[in-house]
Amino acid sequence: MDLNAALIFVRIVEKGSFTAAAASLGMTKATVSRRLIDLEKRLGVRLLYRSTRQLTLSEEGEHYFQRCSKALEELAEAELQLSASQQELTGTLKMAVPIETGQLVMARMVADFLQTYPGLKVEMELTNREVDPISEGLDCIVRIGEPADSSLVARRLWRTDRLLCAAPSYLARCGVPEHPEQLTHHERVAVRSTFLRGSWDFSRGEQRIRVEPESRFRVNNITCAREAAKAGLGLAALPAMLCREELERGELVSVLPQWRLETVPIYLLFPERRFMPRKLRVFIDFMAEHAQRYAIDRLI
Repeated sequence: MDLNAALIFVRIVEKGSFTAAAASLGMTKATVSRRLIDLEKRLGVRLLYRSTRQLTLSEEGEHYFQRCSKALEELAEAELQLSASQQELTGTLKMAVPIETGQLVMARMVADFLQTYPGLKVEMELTNREVDPISEGLDCIVRIGEPADSSLVARRLWRTDRLLCAAPSYLARCGVPEHPEQLTHHERVAVRSTFLRGSWDFSRGEQRIRVEPESRFRVNNITCAREAAKAGLGLAALPAMLCREELERGELVSVLPQWRLETVPIYLLFPERRFMPRKLRVFIDFMAEHAQRYAIDRLI
């Protein structure tokens, strides 16, 4: 394969003219034209239809362009990574993380990451608002729940269990439910989030039940929801990692433990890029490799 000829062909298609392609490659227009003719002769197909006003890809040219573009991009990325590996990893990684996930898990992960790569810096915003990393100039974000934004690449880190909990004082006042359908008669401390369903989805064997009890208190912070539940306001579905100590101390009681609430996935999301910065690639790989060691409840 003549890689130089393939590169010239790709540049012609990308730039839309022989003149622009020649300028980008530092060649003469005549040289670019001749190399394309030689390529078509060698392949035995017409790749481009030329006119005085435009260039049009043939069917064979379209297939060849797609394959060549991908091959050249991978070669360029390999060269970039090889070059970068000879240099010290430096720069600042900017990210946004949900508040509780940042406090309970990501802070420790990032601390170890920075000790592993002393030339790097991290700016991490803890927020429960919906963040657009592209418009806000972030390298990546952590998101709770299944991502719906197809413009971002998603890498799942772990899934977290949720437990239905209530304070002993609430259960003494309102009774202990024995079946999910009875929850419609109970008070709920609801967590408001664009990433999580408003309903509670229970399963036990083949049984599936979805309920959405009434709530007089809705909040966008899961720690606040836990504290409200501890105060006896109502039932709350909490991540296991956020209520384990309260359960051990008896401040909260697990409700319907024979039923399983839907688990929640935690994702690392980042914009799709032709050439990903090495600092981001290293961070993604570190998170994916070590997430299960840092998350403090059962992982799937």
